[in-house]
Amino acid sequence: MTDQTADGNSGLDAAAGETGLAGPPEDQLVAFGRELRREGMKVGPGRMIEFCRATSMLAPHDLYWAGRVTLVGRGDDIETYDRVFVRFFGAAPEGQDEPDPPVLEQQSQESDDAPGADDGEEVDGEPEIVLASEIELLKEKSFSRCSDEELAQLAELMRQIRMTVPHRRMRRREAAKKGRPHLRRTIRRSFRTGGEPIERHWQRRRTRRRKLILILDVSGSMAAFSRALLVFAHAALRADPRWEAFCFGTRLTRLTQSLKTRDPDSALDLASAEVFDWDGGTRIGESLKAFLDDYGHKGMARGAIVVICSDGLEIGAPELLGEQMARLSRLAYRTIWLNPLKEDPAYEPLARGMRAALPYIDVFASGHNLASLETLSEELATI
Repeated sequence: MTDQTADGNSGLDAAAGETGLAGPPEDQLVAFGRELRREGMKVGPGRMIEFCRATSMLAPHDLYWAGRVTLVGRGDDIETYDRVFVRFFGAAPEGQDEPDPPVLEQQSQESDDAPGADDGEEVDGEPEIVLASEIELLKEKSFSRCSDEELAQLAELMRQIRMTVPHRRMRRREAAKKGRPHLRRTIRRSFRTGGEPIERHWQRRRTRRRKLILILDVSGSMAAFSRALLVFAHAALRADPRWEAFCFGTRLTRLTQSLKTRDPDSALDLASAEVFDWDGGTRIGESLKAFLDDYGHKGMARGAIVVICSDGLEIGAPELLGEQMARLSRLAYRTIWLNPLKEDPAYEPLARGMRAALPYIDVFASGHNLASLETLSEELATI
C-alpha cells in the first residue's frame, strides 16, 4: 500500500510539474476543475477525485486525456474543455488532435458471464473496452453483487448524497419584506409617528422541510440489499435530525437513534443488535399497521415523505397491506416504494402484496444500486 501511494504521488507530481504552475499538484488540478466550472461544465467533487486518481495512474504526457475521460460528461463540453486546457496549462500536448485515448480500465461484462472466459480473454475475438471510472462502475453495480470492500466504498459515496425534500408552509408566521400586512407591528410602530402608519410591516407563513421517513425490509428475501439500504438510511438521517428510520421483518423496529451514530459500522452494529427478526419472514401489512398506530397517526407521518424499501413478497394477508397503504396515503404527502426486483426490465408486480400496495404508491422505483438512490434524491426535491 505504501509503495502504491508513493508511485501515485510521483505520477501526480510529474503531471502537475509539466504544466509549469507553482504549488502542490493537487491544488493545481483542483484549480483547473474550478476553471471548467466557471465555463459552465458540470465538474463535481466525484469527477475531480477521479481526475486526480487518473493523473496519478497515467504517464505525465497523458494529462490531457486523464481530464478528457473523467471530467467531460457530454460531447458538447469537449470544445470548452480544450479551450480551458490550453488557457490553463499553456498549450495542448502535441499530437492530441486525433489520437486514441489511453485506456483507464478494461472490463467486459459479457466475458464475466461467458463460460470459460477469464479476465483479459477476448469474447467473439474482440475485447469490450469500457472507458469508465471505478466509481462510476460501482454506482451502477447492484448491491446484491457487491463485496464487503465495495459496500464500504459505497458507504463513503452515500455520505456525499444530498437529500433534498420539498418544504411545507407552517401555521406560524414570520416577518418578511412582502406578503400579508403585519397589523400588530405596524400599529405598534405608528405610536412613534403620532399614530400615522408610515412604517409598514409584512409577514408570511414559515416554511420548513418536510419530514422523511424510511421503512426498510430486512427479511430473508431482502438479505442481499438490507445492509446497503441501512447504510443509505444512516447517510440520509445526517441531513435532518427530525427524519426517522424503521425496519421490519415480522415486526416493526425503530432504528432512528441507532443510525444517528456518526460511524456507519457502529451504527450498523447497534441496529443489528436491536433487530430480532433479521433475515426472517415478511409481514409488511402488520408492520405498517404498527407504524401507523404507534407513530403515524400521532403526527409523525402527517405531511411527510414515506419511503418503503421492500420486494413486496408478503407472507401475511394482502388485504391488510392494502388497507394500511390506504391509511398511509391519506396521511403522507408522498409515498415512495423501492423494490430491488424492479432492476430486471422484465419485472412485473405480480406478487400479492405488491399488487395490493401499488394503487397507493406515488413513485415506484428500484433502489437496487447507488445510481438509482442518487436519482431518487434528485426526484425528492420535485415531487
